[in-house]
Formats: sequence, structure tokens, C-alpha cells
Amino acid sequence: MPLSIIKNIANRERMEIFFTILIMTLVVSLSGVFTRVLPFQLPLPLMQIAIGALLAWPTFGLHVEFDPELFLVLFIPPLLFADGWKTPTREFLEHGREIFGLALALVLVTVVGIGFLIYWLVPGIPLLPAFALAAVLSPTDAVALSGIVGEGASRKKSWAFCRERR
Repeated sequence: MPLSIIKNIANRERMEIFFTILIMTLVVSLSGVFTRVLPFQLPLPLMQIAIGALLAWPTFGLHVEFDPELFLVLFIPPLLFADGWKTPTREFLEHGREIFGLALALVLVTVVGIGFLIYWLVPGIPLLPAFALAAVLSPTDAVALSGIVGEGASRKKSWAFCRERR
């Protein structure tokens, strides 16, 4: 193959990756607007999952081959930085016990509960892989947890830290 054809293929792949990232950014941005317009309340992560599932539906033909290393570089560091930047230090230290309780106890309860549910619903799956799947599905940060569980499920003091980070 001539070098110009190889460069052309590489540029086309870069443009496809750029276009995919652009579409994903637009969809994530618009998902917040969609959740506010709905006549019923739906957590933002669930709306984003639903929109992603619709975009991935076979009739739309959107097939994304996304390199995991590229995902880690593009999305995880900005999310972690934004969470760290928004964290109020005084409230973090003041509500340390509640934060630890949310981070550890509720995740453990979720993993055990969902793990047994998966084990009960899927007869062929052993218990330990069911727990592993439940661990992947459980919310791991306070913002995601408050979006899924809601503020009424726990004491107001426990959610004070979560409210300030939204």
C-alpha cells in the first residue's frame, strides 16, 4: 500500500473517533435538558443509559468501536478532577462518618442485595460472579448514589454533602 493511502485511512479513523466523541458529548449535554422537560422525575444516569441504549439500537446502525485506553484518558480524569474540585473540604471533614457510611455500608448492602437478586433471577450463575456483577452495577460515588437512591431514603445530614456537590 502506498503511504498516502495509509495516511488517508488513519485520518479517516481519527475523524470517526472525533465525530463519535462529539456525538457523545452532545447527547450527554442534552440528556440533562431532557430530564428537566419530562413530566415525571427520572435520575440523570438512568436517562443517559436509556439514550445510549436507544442510540445503540440496531435499527439506528450506530456502531462504536471505542478503545478502552482512549476512554480512560478522555473521560475518567476530567470526571475525577471535577469531583475533587467541587468537594468542599470543611464539609468533607465534618461529615466524614456519613461519607464513609455512604461509601462503604450502602455499597456493601447494594452488592449483597443485588448479588442475591442476580443469583436468584439467573439460575446458571454462581453466587460469587453474581456478587462481582452486582459490584460493577453498584454506585461508587456519592453523587451517583444520591441520584439513584434519592435524598428521602436516608437522614438529611447524610445527604448534606451530596447536595452541595451537585
